[in-house]
Amino acid sequence: MKKYLVTGINGFVGKYFVNYVFSVEPDADVCGLGLEEKTTVNGVKYKSVNLCDKEKVYAEIVKYKPDYIVHLAAESSVAKSWEDPARCFLNNNAAFLNLADAVRQNNLSTRILSVGSSEEYGFYNEPIKENFVLHPKSPYSVARLSQEYLSKLYVDRFGLDIVMTRSFNHIGPGQSTQFVIPSFIDQLIKIANGKVENKMMVGNIDVERDFTDVRDVVDAYHKILTFAPNREVYNVCSGKAVKLRDIIDDTSKQLGIKPNIIVDPARVRTNDIKIVVGDNTKIKQELGWKPKYTLQQTIADIIQSYNR
Repeated sequence: MKKYLVTGINGFVGKYFVNYVFSVEPDADVCGLGLEEKTTVNGVKYKSVNLCDKEKVYAEIVKYKPDYIVHLAAESSVAKSWEDPARCFLNNNAAFLNLADAVRQNNLSTRILSVGSSEEYGFYNEPIKENFVLHPKSPYSVARLSQEYLSKLYVDRFGLDIVMTRSFNHIGPGQSTQFVIPSFIDQLIKIANGKVENKMMVGNIDVERDFTDVRDVVDAYHKILTFAPNREVYNVCSGKAVKLRDIIDDTSKQLGIKPNIIVDPARVRTNDIKIVVGDNTKIKQELGWKPKYTLQQTIADIIQSYNR
């Protein structure tokens, strides 16, 4: 029986990861850490701990002695990182360092999954591979890159067992409408149900992005956690670029509507990159992972989730 400690278990990915673990390891022992004052979350043990509180983090790590730490908790908004760069950088790195140092100082054999972001790469107009030079362009991406460098440092200097990701966009049922695809689908469902006027406000919908279903993402995380060699970094992505316009079209067809799309100049970002797409060759070849969900199926499932 393996013991999993999951930070950010209340988040979008955390809930799916717990469900995935129990689907492949029914006897797994899972405990979550987060800020909410609860004793259980998603049916598993839960401790209310601020990850920036070194002593409390140490106490929980020593008490639980996990086989795996799945570090999902983060301040993950690029826009908010510009509002308060220091908070984003310090909180994200302090949380990781407290976890890694607790493992180090107590000589535990815990393996850590350090989740990073495709934002670390910066701007490329081609499928991005893991060996591309990293060019972070925001406080958030700098914080993520710092976490990755700290991960490698702790492996090299202290012998910790850490594997890493650079995760591209992921979507699925239950994701907050503060993200672009759920916000589009939410608008379109309201139009379809006659709750709002047939006017869909958008920014630049001709940019292309790489989206992976969250259920495929957690499958990738589990494979990286259990099979990847120490210190390795993997892109988690679909390997396909899709225009936001095409996602709107596909959703509209599934809903049987023709939305009146209006470009709001206030929503258009002057520095938007035209295309962001990852290369997933490494994770497919080395770990046998591949996406199972098509984008059309993901959209259908998101729509269905609104009708529950």
